[in-house]
Amino acid sequence: MTHCMRHYEEPEVARCRTCARPYCSRCLVYSFGPDKPPFCVGCALNASGVRNKNKPVPVGVAAEAPSVDRRAEKAQRRAEKADAKASARAMKRAAKNGEAVPASPEGPRTSNVPVPKGLPVPSSRFAPVGAEHAVN
Repeated sequence: MTHCMRHYEEPEVARCRTCARPYCSRCLVYSFGPDKPPFCVGCALNASGVRNKNKPVPVGVAAEAPSVDRRAEKAQRRAEKADAKASARAMKRAAKNGEAVPASPEGPRTSNVPVPKGLPVPSSRFAPVGAEHAVN
């Protein structure tokens, strides 16, 4: 027979649903009713949102395996990043050698932030101060 974690003289009544430690009836909180597994006082306070420096120990329950292969996703992202770097290097090399810069396959890059209409914007960073045009 096991005993309570806090009261060694008391026998175990149930185990906490979060930390799975044995507790007596004085240490358990049945927050979802008597038919559901109870919380110990510390885990009940933590579950209710009260800050506690003693974090509960998670129960060793086998987690479900993700349905998507994360290694394959990571390899795909790595390959896409390498392709983007290679195309950027090729464009930079072509611009440096004076060749025609190939257009990007996805078209001009745009921002997700809408630009207010009628805002004067310089046509180039190096344009003279008077050379401005309105954004349409």
